[in-house]
Amino acid sequence: MDTRHFSKANALKYIFIYFLLFLAGDLLSSLLFDLLFSAVELPVRQLYPILRMSGCLLLTYLLFWLYTAKGLRMRMEDFGITCSVQKWGILLAVLLPLFVVSVYLLIGDTAVNAVPFGEALLIAAASLAIGAKSGILEEMLFRGYMMRLLESGWNRRFAILVPSVVFGLLHIPSMDTFSIAGVLLLTLSGTLVGIMFSIAAYRGNSIGNSALLHGVWNAVMITDLLHITTAQDAYGSPLVSITIPSDSIFLTGGGFGAEASVVSIAGYLLVCGFILFMSRKNPAE
Repeated sequence: MDTRHFSKANALKYIFIYFLLFLAGDLLSSLLFDLLFSAVELPVRQLYPILRMSGCLLLTYLLFWLYTAKGLRMRMEDFGITCSVQKWGILLAVLLPLFVVSVYLLIGDTAVNAVPFGEALLIAAASLAIGAKSGILEEMLFRGYMMRLLESGWNRRFAILVPSVVFGLLHIPSMDTFSIAGVLLLTLSGTLVGIMFSIAAYRGNSIGNSALLHGVWNAVMITDLLHITTAQDAYGSPLVSITIPSDSIFLTGGGFGAEASVVSIAGYLLVCGFILFMSRKNPAE
């Protein structure tokens, strides 16, 4: 990583610019694809999210790269933005959703939606595209640019905590219903998952591990691969649905969903503990 020091003012300025580029990439890709597919009819609807997410990923990545190279005259690698992934990153990316889903399988009723094989493949491909887009771009912004710039202007602890809190707060508008308890639970879980991604990025000296964790988690938990809901909140036609018998906010995650539940929070804590244990056991790695 480049050892260039940024003043607090410049660090905040550059973070703001990268955040605008992040929004611009999503907005421009949405406008372009909506315009394109208003004139061109797709043979199957599942192709839209695949193309839309892939286009957004490529466009936003290009905007990030252009500003980093031409505006700051730096490399993306200087912000820890590489494809480096360790074996433990792959392991945790699999075990985190496996742990959470397994708990819900034990307490809920499971139903498998019988769909044609081709449609199931398209749903899986769309889920992977959604996971890759959100995992890579959000990690580039929060655990790449934002975290490294804050570390340069302040310190590492500040750089871990602030983006994590912001990450949690930015998910509040996505809630279906709002309550004080639900917002507090989402803020806690969102901050904790941000810390989890942050220490994964620092542990591997790259956003590769956090992007993989983030992408696989989103592909499983927020797409039509799997829905974890109560009977009254069921929606859509996922490949697999788990209906939980209780409407307790601690199991449902309030108005946000299972990602904010105490089950998921337990998963985040376990991952954090594992990474910190590895860091103390092998600090040089």
